Amino acid sequence: MRIGIIADIHGDMRALESTLGRLECLGVTEIVCLGDLVGYGSEPDAVVTEIRDRGIPCVRGNHDRWALERRQVFGLRGWKSAVLRDDTWSFLTSLPPSLLIVCSETLIGLHHGSPSSDTEFVTAYKPMPPSVEEFWERSKARILLLGHSHIPMIDRGACGTVINPGSILSVSGIQTSYSFAVLDTECLSVHIYEVRSGREIRRDPIDLDDK
Repeated sequence: MRIGIIADIHGDMRALESTLGRLECLGVTEIVCLGDLVGYGSEPDAVVTEIRDRGIPCVRGNHDRWALERRQVFGLRGWKSAVLRDDTWSFLTSLPPSLLIVCSETLIGLHHGSPSSDTEFVTAYKPMPPSVEEFWERSKARILLLGHSHIPMIDRGACGTVINPGSILSVSGIQTSYSFAVLDTECLSVHIYEVRSGREIRRDPIDLDDK
């Protein structure tokens, strides 16, 4: 099974459409989303509708939570009132902070920031936080998908592999990798692609099998 992994859409419908087109060409059989459907971009209702209507499993991001708690979204010029459709509010309310899914007998954990916080940054540029080690200890999952940082990452540890697809956001002025990932659960490999060109950012697949 080939799983498309997207994160941090931030109301950018054009980027979402481009990404979904790339994933279709790559032959994915399922797509998962790691949250932050709103904030920055101008089309949060359209993004939420697309994710909901496609039945894409999705966790709640910090921007989604902030919208619910404050009735505001964070844009290029700071906080502003969140003007969203009723069905968008309902969908954001329904999003869980985490998910465990099984694909081809592979148990995969989904969180936005880290297993303990939707605002914790997990990147390759600093030591793995205790929250990830605690996740491995209490979970049977050996693949953990995270978003939030907008920075792609594949980190193999003794207990499991952390994958961050980066952000598909294309709004100027916001740090973004404009990327997504594809996980192949049959051969346990992951590829990270750029949305704009479709090229693979990593030249070789990363083998997730410890054998």
